[in-house]
Amino acid sequence: MQKARKSYMDSRARRNLGQINTELQDVQRIMVQNIDEVLMRGEALSVLDSKASNLSTMSQKYKKDAKYLNLRSSYAKIAAVIILVILLLLFLRYLIF
Repeated sequence: MQKARKSYMDSRARRNLGQINTELQDVQRIMVQNIDEVLMRGEALSVLDSKASNLSTMSQKYKKDAKYLNLRSSYAKIAAVIILVILLLLFLRYLIF
């Protein structure tokens, strides 16, 4: 820091001011670039958040539909067993009588 201070305190003030100005412009350019990158990340995070929200909604719908289909399948299996039992009872009734 002392070395930088001494170099700017030199008698060649105009050259030093130009050098300082150039360095400040470089710093400003880098800061603007960093801010732009942060803004892009923010936009990407917003998109990611909306996709996550959509995924959550879709997974809840999938869970609800899966439960409904599972219940419907169980009813179909129970109905098939009941029909087989009724047919077996009818067959035994006509076979015995």
